[in-house]
Amino acid sequence: MSKVPEKWHDAVMEFSLGLAKDNENFPKKVLSLFDKHFGYRRSIFFTHGMPPFSGVSPRRMGAMNNYITYGIRYGPMYDYRERVYKHDIFRYANLPAHLKGRRLLFTDDVMSFEEYERTPYGVHMIGEDLYYQAVIFFYQGERIIGSMALFRSREQEKFGEEDRSLLEYLGSLVEASYQNYLRHSGEGRFQDNFQIFFQDVKQGAVLLNQDMTVIQCNAAAKEISQIFWEQYRHNQGHFLRSNYQGDPQFREVQTMINEVGERLSAQGSSSQTITSLARDITFYHTAFLSATPAGLAQTWHLMLITCQTKEIPKNMDHPYNSLTQQERRIVYYLASGMKNEQIAEELHISIYTVRTHIANIYKKFEVNSKVDLLMHLQPILKDQSKP
Repeated sequence: MSKVPEKWHDAVMEFSLGLAKDNENFPKKVLSLFDKHFGYRRSIFFTHGMPPFSGVSPRRMGAMNNYITYGIRYGPMYDYRERVYKHDIFRYANLPAHLKGRRLLFTDDVMSFEEYERTPYGVHMIGEDLYYQAVIFFYQGERIIGSMALFRSREQEKFGEEDRSLLEYLGSLVEASYQNYLRHSGEGRFQDNFQIFFQDVKQGAVLLNQDMTVIQCNAAAKEISQIFWEQYRHNQGHFLRSNYQGDPQFREVQTMINEVGERLSAQGSSSQTITSLARDITFYHTAFLSATPAGLAQTWHLMLITCQTKEIPKNMDHPYNSLTQQERRIVYYLASGMKNEQIAEELHISIYTVRTHIANIYKKFEVNSKVDLLMHLQPILKDQSKP
């Protein structure tokens, strides 16, 4: 999620979870999510012609050839439909060639505000205090299948570059989910959505059935499960299970989900962060109902996972920077609560070699015990745990 400004990171995660839930009115759901997580109180979702997908029912096609508004009165939208639509500066047919193909446009990408205020479209929208505008286009290949307009009033700040990366990223999520919405319904829509979207995102994603058994997971989730296996298997007395009988490709992922699932259930929360000296792994969980092909309701679970690597101290004189790679691994294991014997088994070295490494670590930090060592590391942990 490197494209997303840090202050919006958690909101984007919650937005992604909401977007993945099945809903028969996808445009309305999208508009409400933009308001709930990012404060866009007035917005419009436009559809563009008949969806270019086979197998879409005529009823669904007819329902989608309309627009849906959020926080905007009926009157101005009726006038827009009857008189102003053809003058819309964001209407794709009206855009100059160099702007076509773009995912996101602001008003001043198209023309200056001085020009905008004199257009029939600008006069109409400004009269409703829909002054600043951002439009996100959704594509299927080169074809436009929809667009979304977000508005700010004259008293609010106009859209700027700090908004661009966020809205472009959100637009990519909505586009993938919208394509899938037009293709499928119910259970098929959700499972296909996982393939379209979650397989390629940078955060881990795991789809589970009602028994919390892993059905699908993306590559990022598998990578994070390996990190979990290495660094958290002995953390706070929790041991990874060794009796997994399911699909071998999901062994580590399933074990990780089992561990964090117990913690989420015990705390009654929708998110859980597990931290160590090296990394923070955060799990975001949601559960929802979706119809099966037979018309039965089934519970699905979706777990999104982020893994943030903590930086080493910036002060090059800090003793941590003098540690070898093996010594750093041992420090991580000590901070996670592992005993010398467990470290030896994990690293496939003798207990005597572990003790030698620990003695060298103590010497570099000028301490005489594990407690003193961890006290020296606390400032590092504190500084690196800040958002």
